[in-house]
Amino acid sequence: MFQFGLPLLSGGRGGMGALMGPSIGYILSWPFAVFFIGYFTEKAWSTLNLWKVIGVTLVFGVLFINIVGAPIMAMITHTSIVGALMGGLAFLPGDCIKAVLAAVVAVQLKAVSPINTVALRHVVRTH
Repeated sequence: MFQFGLPLLSGGRGGMGALMGPSIGYILSWPFAVFFIGYFTEKAWSTLNLWKVIGVTLVFGVLFINIVGAPIMAMITHTSIVGALMGGLAFLPGDCIKAVLAAVVAVQLKAVSPINTVALRHVVRTH
């Protein structure tokens, strides 16, 4: 059988078949997490600081993804949601480190961002 897609996962797996497994809930939650992180970071742009961004990335980049992904994984693997959440604990330290690093990068990029705070407030108010 032919496999379409790049072998991006562990063991050289790839394609839609590999993505439609127990991790599909986590994968499908990523675009929503990105939206929420971007939305709340933009809302706080004029008063942005490291702690706010760390909070946003931890809540939506770690907690939200696990809350969405674990029940779907539990359903697919026929295990309990608690078991799925406990299985996800192994990834929690790495996820938290990545969330903090993303927050640090976001705050550093604000200093060189071409986004004008006045223009941003105007865009947010008009939409």
